[in-house]
Amino acid sequence: RSVNGGAESVHLESWPRANTSHIDTELSESTRLAMRLSSLGRSARSKTGIKVRQPLESVLVSLRTISEEDMLNNVSGQVLEELNIKKIRLLRSESEVSDLTVNANMALVGPKYGQDTPRVLSALSKMDAVEVTTLVSSGRPVSLGEYVLEPNEIVVNKSDKEGFSVVSDSAYTVAVTTEVTQQLAEEGMARELIHRIQNMRRSAGFDIADHIETFYHGPAWAEDVLNIYGDYIRQETLSDVLVKGESP
Repeated sequence: RSVNGGAESVHLESWPRANTSHIDTELSESTRLAMRLSSLGRSARSKTGIKVRQPLESVLVSLRTISEEDMLNNVSGQVLEELNIKKIRLLRSESEVSDLTVNANMALVGPKYGQDTPRVLSALSKMDAVEVTTLVSSGRPVSLGEYVLEPNEIVVNKSDKEGFSVVSDSAYTVAVTTEVTQQLAEEGMARELIHRIQNMRRSAGFDIADHIETFYHGPAWAEDVLNIYGDYIRQETLSDVLVKGESP
């Protein structure tokens, strides 16, 4: 029991009473936003088969409110680090990253409008797909002149534009660029080499603080990567030297 004369068992004590004045609501909401965007970004990367160790150039995000845009400024660094991406910016229109088409949900529209259905379909085909998608995603009806379609009466089809991998959830959309330039590829290979060397360190039984000497040989591209990112690789793997050639 407590030396200060508490209950006979800790299981008989009351829970501590929280001081809610210490709760930083803005920080909590910003953290939730960072977690959501990071999760969607990882899904977008996974969808296109690009490993997280491979850096990418940009991630575009669509948020729900202006206040979340302000929060993004506070957590953008964490999101970029989590996703291994260089830049982040707001996505103002989903048409930047997706090709959009809209169709009527015939199971609902057909019985509702009967013989007027062809005119409804014609009117819908003349609508701007981005405008209709915006209305549907916000739960608002779409006016087609003398006809009105509810959000559940419209089917929105999306396909990723070339160069993007896009994932949406509720009102959030995250798109990552998929082009891997030579510079990005070299940085990704440096990270891959670090990963391999770290695994070799563990297999060899080195302590986390032990310094090592790393020997290498391979094709010209490997030497280029080691020349460009040698300092970074040495720092991350605690390699005192990177030596071209066979180990003793």
